[in-house]
Amino acid sequence: MSNKSIALQSSEYTLLLTGFTEWLQLLNYSPLSIPVLSRSVYEFLQYQQATGKEKLEQLMPADADSFIAQLQAKEKYSAGHINKEIQALKLFSRYIRETGRSPVAFNLERLKDARGKPTWLSKVEIQKLYDVTAQTILGIRDKAMLAVYYGCGLRLNEGASLELQDIDSTKKVLHVRKGKGYKERFVPVAEKNFEAIKLYLDYARPQLLQQVQTTALFIDANRGRPMQKQSLYVRVKQLAKKAKIKKKVGTHTLRHSIATHLLQSGMKLERIQQFLGHGDLDSTQIYTHLLNDATWVLQNTYNKSNTAKQR
Repeated sequence: MSNKSIALQSSEYTLLLTGFTEWLQLLNYSPLSIPVLSRSVYEFLQYQQATGKEKLEQLMPADADSFIAQLQAKEKYSAGHINKEIQALKLFSRYIRETGRSPVAFNLERLKDARGKPTWLSKVEIQKLYDVTAQTILGIRDKAMLAVYYGCGLRLNEGASLELQDIDSTKKVLHVRKGKGYKERFVPVAEKNFEAIKLYLDYARPQLLQQVQTTALFIDANRGRPMQKQSLYVRVKQLAKKAKIKKKVGTHTLRHSIATHLLQSGMKLERIQQFLGHGDLDSTQIYTHLLNDATWVLQNTYNKSNTAKQR
């Protein structure tokens, strides 16, 4: 549902939405997730208007159920997307009750999302991966792999399919030709990552090639042939084990990590969507919720630590 389809005619709803947004700020929600939550409530209030309910006093618990039901009926929204709408409505319900605006509570249950929440690594954990790469030919290749899968956020198959002609040294971009759904895109390469890839190309790759002729970017250590997807995946897991990272780590974990770190740095969701090659913004919005989870954990840890010190 577009938030431009129906303007908020009710001045009460406009003030309500403003108050909700400010309340989220007071609760220290991420500045990047507040607009997403507010937009969901905006859409709910649009729905209320469209059904002839333009005052908060007309709100009933069943209204939230009806709103979610009509989203599900469209059959174009994932369980993850609908769960974000549910999260926003539950927060809105809490807001109106805690501020004394309405006693109405929404009894909404989250849908089962087969995807679950992705695992991501902190910047400290990413640095540990770099720290355990050896000062050898294979270590140089490992750094180039991290540059591709973490620095550029490529999917496993995208990185495995990279060829020499896909690396534009002038513009410092990777040409991803075999993206999901056969979509192509150009991914910018940061200077440090580009240096890691260039060192691998100039020094390590020629030594790994042996007598084999191939344009594949990543080369196997023993046979001089293109590395297969499984080999790349296993190598990342080996680095994580060597770094003593206890989380379940694969190439996609690195993709989730760079997306989360870019969001933390202030990059807009739309730019991250383009960077990752997501077909729609829903897929990218999962990272705003990862940030909220991380913020809660940090705050909870800080509060517990403070309480312990005071004792």
